[in-house]
Amino acid sequence: MSSWDLFVLDLDGTLLGLDGGISSANSSALTRLRKSGIDVLIATGRTHNEASHILSSIDYRGSLIGACGAILVEAGVGRTINRRTLSPPLVAQAVDLLHDEGHTTLILKDHGATGYDYLVIGAPGNQNPALHPVSEWWMESMAISYRWIDRIEDDPDPDHTLRVSAVGEAERLDPASARVRSTIRDQVHMLQWGAVTSSHATGSDVHILELFAAGVDKWSMIEQYCRIHGHAPDRVVAIGDGLNDVGMLSSAGLGIAMQNADDHVRSAADMTTSHHDCDGVAHAIDMVLGGRP
Repeated sequence: MSSWDLFVLDLDGTLLGLDGGISSANSSALTRLRKSGIDVLIATGRTHNEASHILSSIDYRGSLIGACGAILVEAGVGRTINRRTLSPPLVAQAVDLLHDEGHTTLILKDHGATGYDYLVIGAPGNQNPALHPVSEWWMESMAISYRWIDRIEDDPDPDHTLRVSAVGEAERLDPASARVRSTIRDQVHMLQWGAVTSSHATGSDVHILELFAAGVDKWSMIEQYCRIHGHAPDRVVAIGDGLNDVGMLSSAGLGIAMQNADDHVRSAADMTTSHHDCDGVAHAIDMVLGGRP
């Protein structure tokens, strides 16, 4: 009998290689893992729609934790099971802070409730508001639906916001981060990090600043999933590489960091596996199925 009930798996920088694909070794290892009877749960910063082509490629039909833990959905159909939203007044305040620093703001919605993914608002005074090139590239490559609005007061679905974000070079986002920390730090969970494969779109290091409801992270939603399915948290394995994985790596029964993770992330885990471009997930799964540690 396995020591583990649930294997939680990040996507970018973990299951996905540098080319954005899944290696044959990782795919085969996932098949072995599912056949072993261990439950598999994907937990990602992406939305369900942004991850759907990946899920299809591995015939994944389980639940998905998306938007860094803000939502739990039924994969395939995208039905919302659980979510943590930002209140409309807090969304308005966050948008104002980002606009004060000149950023176009992206408001992520619960697609199951609204039928679309993003609202986009240009900063006031910008006569020709536009998406950052990385955001534009991402929306087009993922075939993501979004709508422009003129003001946050025009939001047709104010009760369904999962995340408020802005994209830009780190030096441009740092003042916005400082404003958030000085005004609404205790009311939101804030992440600022490198945008996924941003260099593919612009050739430069671009960051994304993300604001969620306070308490949102992957581990808190994993706990919700465990309550639904009767899993004990100390029988959970979690594997990831990013800042949004720190909570689950430090709280799971076994936390496994990727070799490509930074020192802060690796220090939160119990052990490290190989690089995401060298079948690190497959090596971790073989270790778990082999009864180690």
